[in-house]
Amino acid sequence: MDGNTWLKALNALLTLLQRLVLLSGWFIAALILGFTIKSGLQPFLAMFLASLLGVVALVVHEGGHYLGARGCAMPVLQVRVAAVEIQVQRRGWRLRWAPQLKRNRLGGYVIAVSNLQRPLRRQWMVVVLCGPLLNLLLGAAALGLGLSWSGVPGAMALAFAAINLAMGLGNLMPAWRVSPSDGMLLLGWFMHRDDQRPELAQARLLAQTVAGVPSAELPEEDLQRLAEGAMPGPLLAFGCRLNALQDQGDWPAAVQMEQALEQLLVARATELNGMSGLIELLRSELAFCRAVVQRDVAPLNSPPMSAEVDWNAPWLRPRCLALQAFLEGDRQQGEHHLQQALQAANNSVVLAQGKSEALLAEYLRALPAPGR
Repeated sequence: MDGNTWLKALNALLTLLQRLVLLSGWFIAALILGFTIKSGLQPFLAMFLASLLGVVALVVHEGGHYLGARGCAMPVLQVRVAAVEIQVQRRGWRLRWAPQLKRNRLGGYVIAVSNLQRPLRRQWMVVVLCGPLLNLLLGAAALGLGLSWSGVPGAMALAFAAINLAMGLGNLMPAWRVSPSDGMLLLGWFMHRDDQRPELAQARLLAQTVAGVPSAELPEEDLQRLAEGAMPGPLLAFGCRLNALQDQGDWPAAVQMEQALEQLLVARATELNGMSGLIELLRSELAFCRAVVQRDVAPLNSPPMSAEVDWNAPWLRPRCLALQAFLEGDRQQGEHHLQQALQAANNSVVLAQGKSEALLAEYLRALPAPGR
């Protein structure tokens, strides 16, 4: 057997052990609740309560990752707990119900961005470790309470302890299923030594964009690495280059990128699973550019913008409405929509977005009135 075969076999074993540990926490919790709570609804009541406690433990876990990121002064873009997706903003939050794929429906994640003022290794080890660590700490506290309390309160505390301890230990196992476990990530960051590794190009570019670096000033070397790598890297690199042309007001060059996008999609057709939202966003931006060049609103409505685009880019729809109003000669309504776009962009954690929208707003205000 070669090295890859051994690694796959080891990962399969660790993945199985991880699942058994996680399932054992739920099973032990259900047993404790089933034997303690007397009800004609048993065992379904115990199973329901154990599942509910599991969701709470997942909130604790992702909350630990979030607190770890904020403790390292790292911007957080998004948090997911099961089907609830939370978009972090500079002021407040946006929430939506968005079920994941079946194979990962009960999972969660925190999307944080590196703090470029600090070494990556330490901050990411803190972020990764804080999720399972908070489960273990809360599980130990709940165990102590459960052993000192009697009756249903004690049973609930013991059940909560079982689920949290299992979640903490299970996530520390270095395994890879749909995505790497916390244990696998912790091992990778423990071995990390070079912040300029080519495979971290996407992380570096995202961190710079969040910090306010305009797309035109992003390092070309990292953009090229992203363009040549696996999806969604090529689409993200395309988006950065398109945004640079928009910021510069080079609308004809931006429109010419439409063909490049379609060629990219054809060349990477086998890698586009899960990319539909990003592809639609890029096509919507290209439609905006075409509408500016042609002085025609038709490209903005073909096809209509979806709720997914509104979620990922809440400034895009009001900016398109502003363009439509300006092209129709209604400058007051256009300015109203521009202010909505600017407000949404300035509230984004991605500081470069606010700068970009301010530039685009000036271009739209400079459009000549109809008939001129």
